[in-house]
Order: sequence, then structure tokens, then C-alpha cells
Amino acid sequence: METLSIVEFRKKFGKRIRQLRKKANMTQKELALKIGYKDKQIINAYEKDGANPTAFTLLQLSMALGVSLEELFDFSDLDNDDND
Repeated sequence: METLSIVEFRKKFGKRIRQLRKKANMTQKELALKIGYKDKQIINAYEKDGANPTAFTLLQLSMALGVSLEELFDFSDLDNDDND
């Protein structure tokens, strides 16, 4: 894995969440509900602002998106995301 600043990491992680969510055909609200939140604001914060989720939330995200934790952090194909 390449060395990233915290700002770069958060930006890439937000893009990765969005990429996986869209691949799973989920809205932000649907994903939020799957991880125990009532509205989409938390997912929007992760995707847009690069918020820093807890370890437990990371586990919930990976399970809701149907990927491993390793896949959740695989930024290798972000350049192929059409919505950058």
C-alpha cells in the first residue's frame, strides 16, 4: 500500500465507499440503515468529507457492502470510478 497523508487517505476512502455502495446498487440511506443509522448523513459525510469511522463501523460497512476489510481499503481501481 502506498504511503498517504491523512487527507489523501480520507478522500480515497470516501471514494471507495461510494464506489462499493454503487456497485452494490444501494443508496446512501440504504447503506446507513444497514449499519444502524437512521439517515444518510453519516454515509454522505464518509463519502464527501472523508470522515473517520470507528473500527466497529468499518466492520459494519464491510459486511453491509459484502466485501472484506482488505477489499474495503483497496484503492487500486478508484481511477476507474466514473463519478470522481
